[in-house]
Amino acid sequence: MLETLDVLIVEDDRKTAEHLEKYLKKQEDIHQVDQVQSAEEALEMLRLVDYDVVVLDLVMPSCDGFGFLERMANMREGAHPDAIVVSAINSEEVIRKSFSLGAKYYMIKPFAEEIMYRRIWDVVKLKQPAEPGGGAVLVKDSADITQRITDLFLMIGVPPHLKGYQYLKEAVRLAVDDRMIVYSITKKLYPEVAKAFDVTATKVELAIRHAIEVMWERGNMNDLDKALGFRVSSNGHKPTNGEFIALLADKLLSQGV
Repeated sequence: MLETLDVLIVEDDRKTAEHLEKYLKKQEDIHQVDQVQSAEEALEMLRLVDYDVVVLDLVMPSCDGFGFLERMANMREGAHPDAIVVSAINSEEVIRKSFSLGAKYYMIKPFAEEIMYRRIWDVVKLKQPAEPGGGAVLVKDSADITQRITDLFLMIGVPPHLKGYQYLKEAVRLAVDDRMIVYSITKKLYPEVAKAFDVTATKVELAIRHAIEVMWERGNMNDLDKALGFRVSSNGHKPTNGEFIALLADKLLSQGV
């Protein structure tokens, strides 16, 4: 098992890159962090350093994230770090394409540096062989997870009297158990929630959207930002159902549920 990691940040937004670089460099188990603003610079860096993980912005000038992943796949063996794609684009088609080109994880912007740090280690651990006799399995306590979700909803002000409250709780629980389910929200997540409550997937989608809109209109953004650890509403963009569920699941996972 690796004890420290080398990370390359490929991000043309200098402020975002600098904040993430600063946070990662404070972590004792991160050995080296470099940042570049273009895919071309990143490919040059990969020829010089055997990074463990590359955090890749999908939308960049000249060569986008897809082009970078394709070109990285044709490089020498040591130049194939695990890739985490970050983007404000929340599209199942875009996410599927990212994975098909070799990405190990996809995160929606904005994201908290703490959660990114945890995901960096998550993707590395996925490919590490288990130690002999060390195959411990973490069994999640469903009652504890449900209580944590309830506590989080109370903090951020999700209206408990709305039907979407229960659907949203179940959706977040499913996303905690299987983080990848948020990338198939219409084909997997909504149907799973609908099955649990014996309703249609369309009713689940609309009820969750209504709950989020009511919470947003009530102006609880400060509580939401405080609970998640970063400004969700910094760009004035109201999160989609999938974005909101992913944000809450990431928060709970970062707490070690």
